[in-house]
Amino acid sequence: MRLKWSRSGSEEKEPRTRAAKTRTLAVRLLGYAGLGLFVFLIVKTGPKEILKALGRLSLWEVGALMGLRLLYWLIRTINWRALLVSSGERVSFGHIFGARVAGYAVSYLTPAGSIGGETVRIFALHRVGRNKALATVIVDKTIEFLAGLSTIALSVVLLITEFALPSRQKIWLFAAIALLLLLLIFLILKQKQGLFTWALDTLKKIKISIPFFENRRDKILETDAHISECYSKNPRLFLALFASYFAQSWLWAFEIYMTFRFLGGEKPTFFKCFLIVTLGSFYSFLPVPGSVGVYELTYVSFFALLRIEMSAGMAVIVIRRIMGMIWAGIGVVPLMKSKRARPVNGMKPPPDPCPSSGT
Repeated sequence: MRLKWSRSGSEEKEPRTRAAKTRTLAVRLLGYAGLGLFVFLIVKTGPKEILKALGRLSLWEVGALMGLRLLYWLIRTINWRALLVSSGERVSFGHIFGARVAGYAVSYLTPAGSIGGETVRIFALHRVGRNKALATVIVDKTIEFLAGLSTIALSVVLLITEFALPSRQKIWLFAAIALLLLLLIFLILKQKQGLFTWALDTLKKIKISIPFFENRRDKILETDAHISECYSKNPRLFLALFASYFAQSWLWAFEIYMTFRFLGGEKPTFFKCFLIVTLGSFYSFLPVPGSVGVYELTYVSFFALLRIEMSAGMAVIVIRRIMGMIWAGIGVVPLMKSKRARPVNGMKPPPDPCPSSGT
């Protein structure tokens, strides 16, 4: 018996509408819960203590932190531009930078998260064929994810050596990291051979057909060809991008480290800041706009584990929230401009759990 995932007829519109309403309600509840958690953590820590810590920042220190965040986005733009150039596309740096921050604005301000953000940056490059833009984004995010997992693996090793964990927990941590790395290596190898076509063929073998994708098989084949081309044209580029994303985790840790130093008082080591950045990246998995509340709870947990003063830690979180909102606001500008661009047919990117993305 052949299964088909398709719906037709007016009878199925009502259940789909109810499901959509349920999803919307769930996302709103998550958003409200996150906001409530954020307010609770500020009240619990003490608003006066947080404001006192924030008051120690000078204008040049704020400028330095914004400069570090700008450097972060410039490097990410250079990485994506390198993939586009490798695939034969010549797009201005400013246009690519705008697409990058526009995607960030969507992922930060809406429940769409990284999926919505990556989709937006594909659509923002209206001068590039959508399938080719999609291919470069998939390769870009795969390399970023691999680098992120590598930094997490390194953090796990450092965490185990720093703290006395039970042997069973050590084994589980190493096993989880090893499985994730093996899975990602498998996906990279499949990407070189045609990941999406392989997935469709595998579903077909087990008698599952999804008409939406089957009807777009030609576009899927084209996207797979572009992805394979990205890997085969310049193998050294893969290593260069991997090194770049690996270094960005250290840049992210350096920003937190300098924020603590600018605030005075509590000055955790760079090592602790690196642990916070890498192991605290899992907040991005929940579909909460800007990961409000979830981000704070994750970081507060690590502050407690690493014995960092809570008022200083919450001040760092508030500063990073403000910078995140500023950059999201900057990203709205190219996002509005991209709406006027002429659309090109294409596909959506897959979900992206990425350790280096976030506030």
